[in-house]
Amino acid sequence: KLDSDLARLQTLRAINTGELYTLRGKFKMLSRDYGMGFLAWYWTVWFATAGLSYAAIGLGGVDPMMVAAKIETFMSWEPMYLQNKLDPTLGEIGLVIAVNECLEPLRLPFVVVTTKPVVNFFTKRL
Repeated sequence: KLDSDLARLQTLRAINTGELYTLRGKFKMLSRDYGMGFLAWYWTVWFATAGLSYAAIGLGGVDPMMVAAKIETFMSWEPMYLQNKLDPTLGEIGLVIAVNECLEPLRLPFVVVTTKPVVNFFTKRL
């Protein structure tokens, strides 16, 4: 009873201060109210987008060495500086992580909007 009253009061405070109307405020509310369910859903979506990024890079035929060459040109580094130090497999993993992190502005709002129905769906069924 006390926990539900405290959560209700915190939500009312967030509404009064306007914090609940921002993405950051909703993110904080979800992490406070849903805890482990929120984290499990966030990391599930993170790994799913990482897998899709890896598949897209693999199927798209993107060569990490070519991307490294473009970065060297863009950064005005000496030619072959980065390419000589980069293992192709690790380069591909690094490229996947970089692409996956670029998807964060799309992933976070998706997770914030879908956390409540997803956590409720799995807690009601179990």
